[in-house]
Amino acid sequence: MKNSAENGSEDVKAWVVSVQMGLGHMRAAYALRDIAGGEITVDGSESFCKPEEFKLWKRLRQIYYFMSRAESIPLVGKLVMKLLYAVEQIPAYYPRRDLSKPDWSVKYLRKLIKQNGMCRTLVGLVRNSPLPVVNTFYGTAIAIDMLVAEKKDNYLLICDSDFHRVWVSDKPKKSRIRYLAPGTRVKNRLLSYGVPEENIFLTGFPLPKENIGSPEKLEILKEDLFCRLLRLDPFRHFFDIHERTVEYYLEKQLPRHNPEKHFVLTFSVGGAGSQADLAQKILRSLKSRLVSGDIKINLSAGIRDDVYSMFKRSVSELRLPENCRDAVNIIYDKTLYGYFDRFNSALRQTDLLWTKPSELSFYCALGIPILMAPTIGAHEERNRTWLQEIHTGVKPAGPIEDTGEWLFDLRASGILAEAAWDGFLKGRKLGVYKIEELLRTGKLRVGSSPLER
Repeated sequence: MKNSAENGSEDVKAWVVSVQMGLGHMRAAYALRDIAGGEITVDGSESFCKPEEFKLWKRLRQIYYFMSRAESIPLVGKLVMKLLYAVEQIPAYYPRRDLSKPDWSVKYLRKLIKQNGMCRTLVGLVRNSPLPVVNTFYGTAIAIDMLVAEKKDNYLLICDSDFHRVWVSDKPKKSRIRYLAPGTRVKNRLLSYGVPEENIFLTGFPLPKENIGSPEKLEILKEDLFCRLLRLDPFRHFFDIHERTVEYYLEKQLPRHNPEKHFVLTFSVGGAGSQADLAQKILRSLKSRLVSGDIKINLSAGIRDDVYSMFKRSVSELRLPENCRDAVNIIYDKTLYGYFDRFNSALRQTDLLWTKPSELSFYCALGIPILMAPTIGAHEERNRTWLQEIHTGVKPAGPIEDTGEWLFDLRASGILAEAAWDGFLKGRKLGVYKIEELLRTGKLRVGSSPLER
């Protein structure tokens, strides 16, 4: 793959600012690390903030993680989840209407910034810097907008397919924030929240360059997708319909026989470790398939030691024969960036991604079908709807205890290959390059081909 200099990002410099509130905001920032010289600014971290400000961030983070994992708590879990959905409620998309009036969350965020000193350290650093700022969390962008009057190049990347009013300032018409939208629905939502159209740029979500290749050729993405489609369509039901289209877009000819009989499932939990308990049930159901070599599994634990230990126990309890111990791989690292590197590498051999519809929903654009775990929060419900609308999100076809049956029926039917192809054609792949282009030139080229978005 071309390095950052060859891809044109060497002349693009910016602050890339994120927060560690789960993995989504940081995952987006990590894909943009080239324009930050590899140095992502993590607001709310102990090494970045002053002690009083860190205490505030710590309290907010504790609330976030508690609510993210609340569903598994006996008795109170359902009550907490109802509260979470109430707090995160996103207005119905239709009928379209003026939603620019700030709600309580916008006012509360303003109080955190003005009175409690949220983002104070960050504001002091960027105030006199000539560099633009690319934020992946609403709080930092809004703080800069409120407190640094002279900062015009203040960008905010939306990390879901739909989102809450809190992402937009209390006075959207006067705000100088420039929004990076992952899709058309996000653009329309921003307009309904009162953001002027000239402050909205339809870039797409930033996916890892190491999973794409160059923006002109997409050589890595095309190679990986072609091999994936072969593994996902063992009986050629998908290729009977789409062979010529696949060969045209991916510039490869279909071989007479599929090279491998197995396919690879990656199961990924959220940054808070939610739904990690599902892994044991999945492994038990797929044990005979693992032994026969029909499937391999990646369990993505993130950076959580407790989840990693849980996964290790689950694999140990499976008691796989010695000759198929490599059938299960755990993706884990003590450092966040080390984990992202391992995860992105594993995605190149991943044929199906089983995850709740988080920011990973956008990874369908790499041609990876999304098997949708239960949602947590209103934004994930909207992501699930979006995945279904573009036909790349697949619901489990039966109980998790029967995964070993229905998963292979989905594969045999060609449904998973269809979902992979739809994600590739309909998802926006070039977000990271589009953002670099915008920062470099101040505008975006618009392409009609799936290979240009």
